Amino acid sequence: MKTAVLFDLDGVIYQGSQLIPGALDTISLLQKQGIPFRFITNTTRMTQQNLLKKLVDMGLPVQLDQVFAVPHAAIAYCRSKTYTRIRLVVPDREMEDDFTEFTLTKENPEAVILGDMGAGFTFELLNEIFQNLLGGAELIALHKNKYWHSGSGLTLDVGPFVSALEFASEKKAAIIGKPSPHLFRLAVQNWSLPPEEMYMVGDDLDGDIGGANSVGMKSVLVKTGKFRQETVDCSKIVPRYIISSVAELPDLLHIR
Repeated sequence: MKTAVLFDLDGVIYQGSQLIPGALDTISLLQKQGIPFRFITNTTRMTQQNLLKKLVDMGLPVQLDQVFAVPHAAIAYCRSKTYTRIRLVVPDREMEDDFTEFTLTKENPEAVILGDMGAGFTFELLNEIFQNLLGGAELIALHKNKYWHSGSGLTLDVGPFVSALEFASEKKAAIIGKPSPHLFRLAVQNWSLPPEEMYMVGDDLDGDIGGANSVGMKSVLVKTGKFRQETVDCSKIVPRYIISSVAELPDLLHIR
């Protein structure tokens, strides 16, 4: 094994309910060449199993261990803190099945795990979480992305709401997802390959590119999804490569 690839999902492999042109061909070429790959995602809207189903339904021939979702890192974090009572605030209730070792409660939790609730971010919900934090709970944000591309346009993500809760409670959240170096290391821990031989392909300059750079991976920014040239121009984060879309990755890797 001489190289391996991590992919973000939203804006890189698909946008909304459609595969980005060239995504299937790129994945097929990696499989043909025996190059390992994995999808590493901050999404909190679906379980790992439902993410896999979405990819398979789109025609991608992938397996469960090729999808690495941030909730699993949150579980490891809660174990390390010996939490037993948590409040899980995510839109997909099926995700509760992954947290069965904990007591899920709204009353006096030791931690609040927060994902992107979209339109579910009401004043009532945010105020309840605020009260939990005042009561001593730790805020565990599954990520702190500012926005994402929903398929119909740029949409607020969980990050602005995390910032509001941090400001009101005067407590910093624990950020679990990208760009956390810990998440990247967990995603590749079974690959016997140094990070400098791995590629990370993403559309988020902070989460994907900044995170990859922090662990020494070759960062590849695609001009799809949430990509904005003005953000690149004024950022101190510099991608190793910039390509038009995932369709150009085989040329970058020199594979056919």
